Amino acid sequence: MKDMIQIQPPAERFQLKKLAISQGLPDGNIEPAANSFEPKATQPRNAEQTEKAVSGISQTSATTLVSFVTERFYLFHDGNQAVFCQEKDSGEIFPLDSRQFRDRILACFYQTAGYSLRDQFIREALGTLNGLGRFQGPCLSVSLRTAESDGIYYLDLAAQRESRAVRLRPGRWDIASFPEPMFVRPESMRPLPTPIAGGSIASLWRIVNVPANARLLVLTWLIDCLRPETPYPLLELIGEHGTAKSWTQTALRCLIDPNGCNLRGAPRSAEDIFISARASAILSYENVSHLSPAVQDALCIVATGGGFAKRKLYSNFEESVIDVKRPIILNGISASVTAQDLVDRTISIELPVIAERREAVEVWNEFTQLAPALLGALLDIAAQALNILPTVHLPPERRPRLLEYARLGMAVAQVMGGEPEDFLREFSASRQESLLRTIDESPVATAIQQLIQDRPDGVTESVKALLVLFEKYRSPGSDVWPKSPKALGDAMRRAAPALRQFGIQCKCLGKGSGGIVRWMISKGTPQPGSPRVDPELL
Repeated sequence: MKDMIQIQPPAERFQLKKLAISQGLPDGNIEPAANSFEPKATQPRNAEQTEKAVSGISQTSATTLVSFVTERFYLFHDGNQAVFCQEKDSGEIFPLDSRQFRDRILACFYQTAGYSLRDQFIREALGTLNGLGRFQGPCLSVSLRTAESDGIYYLDLAAQRESRAVRLRPGRWDIASFPEPMFVRPESMRPLPTPIAGGSIASLWRIVNVPANARLLVLTWLIDCLRPETPYPLLELIGEHGTAKSWTQTALRCLIDPNGCNLRGAPRSAEDIFISARASAILSYENVSHLSPAVQDALCIVATGGGFAKRKLYSNFEESVIDVKRPIILNGISASVTAQDLVDRTISIELPVIAERREAVEVWNEFTQLAPALLGALLDIAAQALNILPTVHLPPERRPRLLEYARLGMAVAQVMGGEPEDFLREFSASRQESLLRTIDESPVATAIQQLIQDRPDGVTESVKALLVLFEKYRSPGSDVWPKSPKALGDAMRRAAPALRQFGIQCKCLGKGSGGIVRWMISKGTPQPGSPRVDPELL
């Protein structure tokens, strides 16, 4: 045993002393690492020592993950300070706070390092990455499925582990790898097939139940969905049971933006709409029977571009902002769009009853096989229409509210071998139905029509006097009839745009003598750009 007591050679003790002296420690503090086999009692750590030890491990593991990510991803942020990560190899882009990104880096880290990390280390690493992307990364715009840059349109194919997009410009289109726009892909987004040029769009009408007198409207809507810089019209499919509304809507959406949930139930609130718009390139709702005024206002905001802000969770003053512009398509048995502002932006199509039914599986298989050629045919038409578009003009007196959509439709009509007037006729018929529906939905608008028929010279009265005058024209059993002068004034203000397009002026003259608000109701000329309406329909 005596021979085994000194297990540390003198040279090693000298090295320890030399190291201690270099670090400013006295020689007496250095003891041999082991001078006997007698066990020594372990000194318990206090709370501060334990915290320092754990902190050291945490910093090492978190730093390792940060280095692992920055070696494989580029970090940047958008205008709302949200951080995104672009994989260097594939070009795919992920929101830093998404489950997609977290799962991707943890799986790659485990495959590379051979071990997994504790949740605490992951949170610390993600927090550091968020700061790096927000304060050191560049500020770039992100897009969802479609984008526009310098007059060139892009359609993300969204294939996994790839970064490819259709590049559409006037006269031609091609496939671009690592396109200029930064496309983010939510988990519900599905890839598009690689389009094949030279096909025919005629095959689409064998699959979807769209009447011949509305096909230019649908085709123009599909192409307009590829132009993110213009306001979007809302496409409304109406029909009785058995008109294949849901299938038609599914096929139209899958042609340009397939999704894990192609058809969704009617939204209940404005928040539901904006959250869906954050993760979907097209808002698609089915079996809609009623839309509240607040929901219709939100749909109008999304179609033209707008934002929604809400307080962030676990914060007092910070906001979560969603700023989007999306195309919208919905269907229902009866018309659900009644708000005048949204009606002006809606393309309503009545679907016919199906004469010959086919099995759903058969139709879906045919669509899947034709999808690459159909997408290519749509892009061919879009490229030619964009080439013609600069030459398309409408005189000021014929310009409708959806002017961008109307001009594009006139170009599409020429590409399809027709005349610009062919599209304008379909467009005017659709708008006429929508405006008539707006008037039918308003008992006040109906009362104003009947008043003008009885008094062609019109009337100028106070709101209180008009409320009494309209009683004789009140629909029996109406639940929405205004009960006060203020409510009547609000109803007339909402109906005024639709009435004006049919040649009925309903105008507030403001306060007169005695502070009484007066309104003028009279015949006038139809608003420029309004559809030609058969008087028998009014």
